[in-house]
Amino acid sequence: MRRFFGREEDGKVVLEGDEYNHLKNVLRLSVGAEILVSLGDEQEYACVVESFVPSKKQVICHIVGAKICVANPRKNIVLFQAITKKEKFEFIVQKATELGVSKIVPFISQHVIAKATENKIERLKTIALNACKQCERTIPPVIDEVKTFDEVLKAFKDFDIVLFANERAEKSDKFKDLSKLQNIAVIVGSEGGFDVKEKEKFISAGATTISLGKRILRSETASVAMLSMVSLLSGN
Repeated sequence: MRRFFGREEDGKVVLEGDEYNHLKNVLRLSVGAEILVSLGDEQEYACVVESFVPSKKQVICHIVGAKICVANPRKNIVLFQAITKKEKFEFIVQKATELGVSKIVPFISQHVIAKATENKIERLKTIALNACKQCERTIPPVIDEVKTFDEVLKAFKDFDIVLFANERAEKSDKFKDLSKLQNIAVIVGSEGGFDVKEKEKFISAGATTISLGKRILRSETASVAMLSMVSLLSGN
């Protein structure tokens, strides 16, 4: 069944905005159609289209069943991603959502070449919602506002472990057993990587250095590689 994001109102499920347009004008579904709806909680709801309200651009549905969504993240994995160019960052948001990230935090580092305003938060949220439909999540990741490098360092205290993708690392810590950890941070740089002093600050603040091998990966590739390993090793 087709998946949508909606909200509950007076015992009914309401789809509006882009979801209304997609259901009515793109898919051309009609009254009586069966769909799955996410309301932002742990459950996915089987619904039946009841009516259309064109003046408000709304679809009204009623719930016929519900079950726990098994695709939602089991761990709190947060990606701290140095800002990249728009197309790359959108790709990272899409894949991070599919890989079970709970939150994505864009931040500025020394070698960032993209403008902080280049990646529009609302656009990224839409990409995350669409990725949720693909991977059957009902709770989208939080897309945070852009942070400074120092704000990222201060956030380390909120995590059980911080994993830092360090290109050209002479020494790499081994991936630990992450299965018993609940709050995991992953840090990946932009196209230009991190400055030497930035790397030293990460390590001094307690980050675990992780090498992804002798080959230098693109930023978006490094993000997917790191998150894939973390998701697997943490049981997420």
